[in-house]
Amino acid sequence: GAAIVKLAMAEGGPPQALVDKDHAMAERDFAAFGMSFDHYGRTSAPIHHETSREWFRTLDEKGAFILKSGLQPYDPEAELFLADRFIVGTCPRCKHPNAYGDQCEKCGASLSPSELIEPRSTLTDAALEWRETTHWYLPLGKYQPEIERWIETKAHWKPNVLGQIKSWLSAGLGDRAMTRDLPWGVPVPEDVAERAGVDPKGKV
Repeated sequence: GAAIVKLAMAEGGPPQALVDKDHAMAERDFAAFGMSFDHYGRTSAPIHHETSREWFRTLDEKGAFILKSGLQPYDPEAELFLADRFIVGTCPRCKHPNAYGDQCEKCGASLSPSELIEPRSTLTDAALEWRETTHWYLPLGKYQPEIERWIETKAHWKPNVLGQIKSWLSAGLGDRAMTRDLPWGVPVPEDVAERAGVDPKGKV
């Protein structure tokens, strides 16, 4: 969702127009290769929204999420809360000047936007503001022992893949946001938001 919003803004049109164009282009390319599908789906289709919302509702009913309010990065010029990939700044570890809000592409460090030095928006180059918002999170740390045991059974995986995963595990798994403040995506189910007493503006 974040990547689509970013590209649509760069092209000066709505996200729906962008995905419609790309979907039709991919469909033509597949046909040119003689490929066809019983069902050629897309994430903007109603069935995808319905299925995603049902999964989200089921996980919420099972108590899989935690709800947290906090300050999140906001672009005052674009008037948008920003996902991690909408943010760049200087890496606090290797000093690379264009590290993303979730990871430094130079040294591989896992980051959060608050760790970056002089973070700014990739949409407008504006300095970030921090505003309060509420989201659903998956507490990955709760499942870390189980994940570690499972990863130990994957000795056949590529060393670089295992190395990256083990670096995340060594740093400790945190809470992972399952929703975002974006104008594009699958809306949080209204009944879930109502139970939580939260404005259902977020996207799954």
